Amino acid sequence: MIYLYVDIKYDFGLNRDMQYTSQALKRINHLVSELDQVYHLYALKYGLSDSEFAILYTLSVEGGECALSELVALSGIPKQTVNSALRKMEAEGTVYLTENGKRKKNVNFTDKGREKAERSVNDLIEIENSILNKWGKERVEQYIRDTEEYNELMKGGLGNASVK
Repeated sequence: MIYLYVDIKYDFGLNRDMQYTSQALKRINHLVSELDQVYHLYALKYGLSDSEFAILYTLSVEGGECALSELVALSGIPKQTVNSALRKMEAEGTVYLTENGKRKKNVNFTDKGREKAERSVNDLIEIENSILNKWGKERVEQYIRDTEEYNELMKGGLGNASVK
């Protein structure tokens, strides 16, 4: 669960018991957690761990093949967790790794993995696309801009800490 605490200079309905957490910030935290829970429930619906689901999802939107380093970055899952999930998925026959130069690897769907993704994450992707279509181009573009800015400002608040 992600909690965001900031020193707010403007009055967004500050909660006086926790002077640094506004009502708006609490609502944002709740919505982020609620969306995380929705994705978790989709994973459970198909008998997948969150990390397996995220890997299948990322590979699906990347066309069935992705550099391992990019998979880690796009999925938002720690590298060690991705590697553990990939070992399990390789043993099940849903993905395989290929060499991409001397020190890099690609993650690829097997036929079984592609079928598994079609039965699971592709349902979610269809729902997501229908939501974006309902919102329309302008609203989607504004959401993307706002989210990118929010993420960059949050990363900037970390100072010298590395965000991967």
